[in-house]
Amino acid sequence: MTWNYRIIKRKSKVTDEVYYGLNEVFYEKTGELLAFSDKDDIVGDSPQEIVEVLNMMLADAKKDRPILTEEDFGKKE
Repeated sequence: MTWNYRIIKRKSKVTDEVYYGLNEVFYEKTGELLAFSDKDDIVGDSPQEIVEVLNMMLADAKKDRPILTEEDFGKKE
């Protein structure tokens, strides 16, 4: 089995709204589609918006900032 990320056009389970999600997609060894992750990693109104968000995430990650830990946020009650 192999996998990669793909943009999938989806329909909301709550409303009839159509949106796009970036999901992990799994393939058989033959290359045939097998399944995709239930959790959308990124959502947007269009495939272009997903690419824009990815570019922003990459730019933010490359900035010279310290790595955060969970302890940096303290305990929330």
